[in-house]
This record gives sequence, structure tokens and C-alpha cells, in this order.
Amino acid sequence: MDSSGNYTTYAFVWPAQEWDVVTAESRVCLATQASVEHLFWVAWQAETWTGPMSVSIFVPGSDYAVAAAMVSYLRRCFPSVQERVSFHLVHTRTRPPRSSPHLEMLHLTCEEPEDSNNVLLSLRDKNEPRERRYPQNLMRNIARRACPCEYSITVDVDMLTPPYMADNLTGFLSGVRSGEPCWKCAFVVPVYELHNTVTYPPEDKMELLRLVLKGLARRFHLKVYVKNQGNSHLEKWEIEPRETDSGHYNILYNITTYQEFWEPIMVLPYTAPLFDERFIGYGFTRSSQVYEMHCRGFQFHVLDKAFLTHRDFQTTSNYPPTRLAQIEINKVRYQMFKRELHASLGLSPPSPLKGPPLRQQLLAHKSRSHHTTRISSPRKLPPADQSKTKEDH
Repeated sequence: MDSSGNYTTYAFVWPAQEWDVVTAESRVCLATQASVEHLFWVAWQAETWTGPMSVSIFVPGSDYAVAAAMVSYLRRCFPSVQERVSFHLVHTRTRPPRSSPHLEMLHLTCEEPEDSNNVLLSLRDKNEPRERRYPQNLMRNIARRACPCEYSITVDVDMLTPPYMADNLTGFLSGVRSGEPCWKCAFVVPVYELHNTVTYPPEDKMELLRLVLKGLARRFHLKVYVKNQGNSHLEKWEIEPRETDSGHYNILYNITTYQEFWEPIMVLPYTAPLFDERFIGYGFTRSSQVYEMHCRGFQFHVLDKAFLTHRDFQTTSNYPPTRLAQIEINKVRYQMFKRELHASLGLSPPSPLKGPPLRQQLLAHKSRSHHTTRISSPRKLPPADQSKTKEDH
């Protein structure tokens, strides 16, 4: 049971077969969370992330049947999932897990995990109402707490790592540990979104920069909410790596500024604050953690060649009304969170948030985007090597 009494949690329902081995060999664990619609992303994550992965799944009611079938499929079809990925479950207290009597009727092939995921959604009870409140911070914390490594990186399930990132981070963090350990250091990993004509995610920084130059990749949420990555100052990151650079990661530059509502993806030591679980649904879920780290004196360093990519350019055109309503509710919670944090740290009371409600700002942005002249879609890139992990699945 979580601290609110509204959710029930179960750790290591389906543990990784080689969990003790992979966690002992790695300095960093990847933590993520997903609803049952998006579990197919775990297959793509495990293709390139060779370290331990900890995944929380939201399974109210008959969603459990989908999760159980999809995890079984992933473990059967992808040895990397079976060996390195541990799964945990979260459900609302009033809607315990329910199985399905129709599971034996489904026969799936291993070629297309997204298609298989969509087929397995038929195991849901169609008469059952969908949960609108998604406790992503609770789920992030369940996944992160299950990671025994000194460091973790908490990503959205559809943010993909390039190949060798786990190994390169372990090498970098081993070097950090051999010097004076910094338990208040956060290592920022830039995030980019890819145009839907990009068939395969970039394998290294040079491939990503070429996509940026062609207009086929851009900073995450650049057109939705520029503050998301703004304080990362990625104009400093978008430089060609030197030919003499090895594959190992280094710190490219330090971030000496702080802009509220910044939401970087970070490699964090186990001493870093967890996510505040009062935030449910959309809004302030990541930025509240970063704000607390800023108040507690954490230092932020940007890594030179690490990055994440997200499928499709993000817009506000497909935001459901419930998303905007949740942002407004969480805005009130955020102000309470700040007051409590300042009081606990002996800081002066925070200033109230200024400007119109975020719901009003997003609706205005959404309205403007409908009246913007659209640029024709770029030409589709040539097919990449078929042996690579397919992104446009």
C-alpha cells in the first residue's frame, strides 16, 4: 500500500532471470513505468540498454490480464527482457487485478511487439471504466527503489537509449567513483524527438546531429513547452564530437543556472530525492523533483555523448481535456509542495506562481498551432540496415 492508501503495489512480480548478475556488473539501472498499452516499448528498450531495467506497470482490474500476457510474450520472445528486466505492479486499491478466461485463444508471433500488444488489449473487460488518474510518480519510485545500483536513470518507457549507453555510463560512473564521490551530482542526458519519417533511431551523437540539421529531429517538447529542456542549454551540446573522442562519456559542460519547470532526464545517485507522489496524472511530476534538488544544492552536469530519443514530434493538438484539467489540479499541489519544502529546509516562503492558469496558456498555444502554416513533411530517409532495431513499428 502506498502512503496515500489509494494504491496497492507489488515489487518483483516477474523478476529478471539474471537480476543479481546484471545489477552486480552495472553502476546504473534504468527505471521506467508504463500502462498496458505501451508495454511493447520494453522490447525496444532492452535491445539497446544492456544493463538492468526495472519496470512498473499500472494494472487496475482487467488491465492485469493484458500485463500478464504481454510480459509472458516479452519474456518468451526477447531473451534480453527475460534476463535483465524485472517487473512490478501497481493498481488502485478499489480495483484489484482480474485475470481473463480467453488468454489461451491468443497465438502471437515475435516479429511485431506493438501489434501483439494491440491484440492483447482485447483481454480487457470492455464494460470496465478506464482509470483516468495515472500515478506516474508512485510508479517511478517503485521502479527506482527496486534498483540496487548506486545510480539510476528514470525515463519514460518510449524514450530510447542508443546502443552501449549502459556500458558507457558504467565506465563513466566508475571513473567518478574512483575520484571524490559526488552524492549531490546529477548528470543530465539530453532528449530529442524524431520526425515520424525516421525509420530507425540514431545510434550515436553524429547520427542524431545529422537528423537535427535535416529538420528530422529536435529538442524534446520544443514546440509544446520550451522550458522542458530549456535550462539544459542544448545549443552547447549540439557540437560535433572530436574524432579523437573515445566511446566513453565525459562531462561536456556544467549548468550554473536554474529555470523553474525544467524537466531534464538525469543519471542520479541513490541519495537523490525521490519523485513526490502527490502528483498524479499530468503536470509538475518531474519538475517538482528538479526543484527540490535545486533547493538542496545539487549540481547539474551535461554528458557529452549520451542522449535519448522519442518517436514523433510532440504537439498539443492531441491533448485530451483531462490532461489540461490534471495540470491545473497539480498546479495547486505544486504550490503546497513548495511551501512544505521551503519550511522543511528553513528557506523563506516561495513566491506564488505568476501568469494565467496553465490550462489557459496551453489552450492558447493549441489555438495558435491550428493557425500556423504547416511545412510539408520531409522526404523519408533511405532504409537503414535491417539488422538494426526497428523504430517505426
